[in-house]
Amino acid sequence: MGNKDLPMAVIMMVIFIILFGLSFTFQSSGVLTTHTTAGFFPRVVLVVAMFLDLILIVQTLRHGPDHEEDKKIDGEAIRRVTLSMACAIAFGFGVSYLGTLVSMALFIVGIMLVWGSRNGWVIVLNAVISPVIVYLIFKKLLLVQLPAGILM
Repeated sequence: MGNKDLPMAVIMMVIFIILFGLSFTFQSSGVLTTHTTAGFFPRVVLVVAMFLDLILIVQTLRHGPDHEEDKKIDGEAIRRVTLSMACAIAFGFGVSYLGTLVSMALFIVGIMLVWGSRNGWVIVLNAVISPVIVYLIFKKLLLVQLPAGILM
């Protein structure tokens, strides 16, 4: 990591801060009484993202000038990151059409394949168990209404 990462880290921090501010405009549907507001989960995720980005900024500043090994671009890493972003975008659209849990399962399968996991049982178990845990925590424990999509 070198100083070339600093501008992107700062841009990401600005985006996170803007999204955090926008999360205060989220309104609950009123369909279900919940213990949390509509912006609670996005705010938690954005605070974690801002914290991780701050660590990146500090490490970048402490690392000093670019080193030769930082200038090498790994084509495989770029491909994986690009495909991961495509999976994230597909997940975002999928939540509206397929629902949160189905989209999450498909996202997990996609990400695991992109990053090289080829063990079918591990992929299937993660794709099934993770949405079940999210369902139990958010839907049953916190009473958060998750987008159901057209399939549910």
